[in-house]
Amino acid sequence: MSDLETKIIFFGISDVGRHRENNEDRFIVADLTRKVIGVYDNTVTPDLICHKIGAFGTVFIVADGLGGHEKGEVASQIAVEGTVQFLFDMENESGCPAEWLNAAIQSAHSNIRKASNYSDSPKGMGSTITAIHVGQDVMTVAQVGDSRAYSFRDGKLKLLTEDQTLVGMLQKRGLLTDDQAQSHPSKHVILQALGQDKEVYAEIDSHQLRDNDYLLLCTDGLS
Repeated sequence: MSDLETKIIFFGISDVGRHRENNEDRFIVADLTRKVIGVYDNTVTPDLICHKIGAFGTVFIVADGLGGHEKGEVASQIAVEGTVQFLFDMENESGCPAEWLNAAIQSAHSNIRKASNYSDSPKGMGSTITAIHVGQDVMTVAQVGDSRAYSFRDGKLKLLTEDQTLVGMLQKRGLLTDDQAQSHPSKHVILQALGQDKEVYAEIDSHQLRDNDYLLLCTDGLS
């Protein structure tokens, strides 16, 4: 990829679906160099639809408030906005994107826990988070939960993340087939999420980025 012409075009959409009255998904896109956000309240704005990747890159984040927990939409909003705000506020921009994302996600986790402890806020708020930092030639993927990231290159769709779910763990250990996983009664049980009452460990990996790559971030409503 050329440093002079590295541009990215994005689009995003979220729909409440047929089974719930409120939308617990949130997504955000932010240019970390200019400190500009291109999504407000799940609505894409013209600011970053097509933009040149700056020195500190661009971050894409999707989060899914946990079903069955009150105010999942609040948790997912804190997850995406808190992560971006931490990245904007970094005073020391040394290090690498993996370190930036990990610190930002840990901060969002702490913020959700604090919000959950307020007397006028519901207990048990939680959210998944999946973030991709895009630089000139490298993308860094960070995940907590089961929201997914894919790449599409040369006609092939590749899953970049592993679902942090009970079923996913059983599949990885060879205890469930793909067909069994689809109908497993605990297929929606996730192993960790932001806001839970314990530490979280973001799974982080880096991948080469090429011209004309497509990236997809989505919650389990799509995947």
